[in-house]
Amino acid sequence: MFKTTINPLMAAVCDSQVERFLSFTKTVVFLASVLTLVMFLMETSIANAQEPTPSSSSRRPNIIFLFADDQPANCLGIMGNKAIQTPHTDALGQNGVVFQNAFVTTAICCSNRACLLTGQHMYRHGIEDFKEPLSSEAFDQTYPALLRQSGYRVGFMGKYAIGNPSVSKDLSLPSHKFDDWYGFSQSIEYKQEIDGQPRYLTEVMTKRAISFLRSNPAEQPFCLVIAFKEPHGTFNYFDPDFPNIYEGVELPKSPTFSRKDFESQPEFIQKSLNADSARKSFEDPEKYQNDLRTFYRTVTRADAAVGEIVDELQHLNLDDNTVVIYSSDHGSLLGDHGLTGKWLMYENSIRVPLIIYDPRLDPKHNRSQREEIALSIDLAPTMLELAGVEIPSGMQGHSLVPVLNNQTTSWREHYYYEHTFQTDPPRSPIPASEGIRTARWKYIRYPQETPVYEQLFDLAHDPLEQTNLIEDSTAQNVLKELRSLCDHAKDENIAAK
Repeated sequence: MFKTTINPLMAAVCDSQVERFLSFTKTVVFLASVLTLVMFLMETSIANAQEPTPSSSSRRPNIIFLFADDQPANCLGIMGNKAIQTPHTDALGQNGVVFQNAFVTTAICCSNRACLLTGQHMYRHGIEDFKEPLSSEAFDQTYPALLRQSGYRVGFMGKYAIGNPSVSKDLSLPSHKFDDWYGFSQSIEYKQEIDGQPRYLTEVMTKRAISFLRSNPAEQPFCLVIAFKEPHGTFNYFDPDFPNIYEGVELPKSPTFSRKDFESQPEFIQKSLNADSARKSFEDPEKYQNDLRTFYRTVTRADAAVGEIVDELQHLNLDDNTVVIYSSDHGSLLGDHGLTGKWLMYENSIRVPLIIYDPRLDPKHNRSQREEIALSIDLAPTMLELAGVEIPSGMQGHSLVPVLNNQTTSWREHYYYEHTFQTDPPRSPIPASEGIRTARWKYIRYPQETPVYEQLFDLAHDPLEQTNLIEDSTAQNVLKELRSLCDHAKDENIAAK
């Protein structure tokens, strides 16, 4: 074997070259790894762009919000009423989510319609009568305005009823705030004249709604609001093409429609607007039946329109990405305690139907019933979240989306109710009222009575609200707590004004 002798200087030079070569190799390997990672991330990003998320503009859901006028929750078949025929609305509930405890925060058209739009209590939005409209600035923070600003095409068909057009037409009938408008004020007749021919209002509204759906650009999401007049009076015209299936039918009356229940009411309620019609019904029982038949008849007519609109969604292949919501602006007493109308905090005045059908929802969450307390002020933030639109901080309601997805860890345990609207003489007065409702208890206060009149009902044991526990010694701790909650809410009310 030959023995090689290496010069020390040459050895040092070689070692230096080897070190530089090794350093260069490590750098190349590192850069290659970085380049591979970047290419992977770019491919992932492209794949995600090709598969849009539900919140992206191409996948934002369409929204249809249908709501009745005066319909209590118990006037739907799916809510347990076996006498009323509402197959199309029932079908929405059978395939969607039914809220068993949905309420309004004030039971009068003008005020609660503003609650629906703004997501705010009446004391914050300030609409307390039929004269004052929402300001342009206030409307710009409503769900239709915010959806429209985000790219939605927005339509309104039906009863708007916020403000008096003779005072401010642009704000009371804000057609310029919508892409498609067929809205009207509080007073509208069921009998309309189109091209010299009599037409039923809801028929016209439904055709306008279907035209809206057919004309909507395929790439643009839409929100369509349909505010039925049914089952609100005045009932002086009915759809001549729609059969009256309740004619001659004996309908079940309210379990508290009796003189005894009526006479158990405080005197100021017996002399209120709620009592005017009831007195006549006691004297003429057939009048009560006729009034109930008319009410059910118009609810069923509105239900037929729900069916037509849902069928059109299917015909246009829009049903797989359209959320349909059904509710009412408030309920109606329909003879409870011998009373009619709404306004008071009794159950069928404040409890409303609420169904949300979202075809994109996990099937295990659809076809369900929820017991959480849902409010009319929750619908505006719900629609905004469904559309991926930021919810304004001024909205007081809570989005129901977590409830729909069964993701709630906590939820409201009570809510505050208020009614302040007063009639002008010679009409009978409406008592001002406020109160707190929990899952079990209801506290009602009539602050303008002297002395202040209070009611306390244990709904778990007295769902018909027949036993006032205000002086019951065993209920005083509950009473103290509910009074405190009501006082706190009233303080917030005063501060907001």
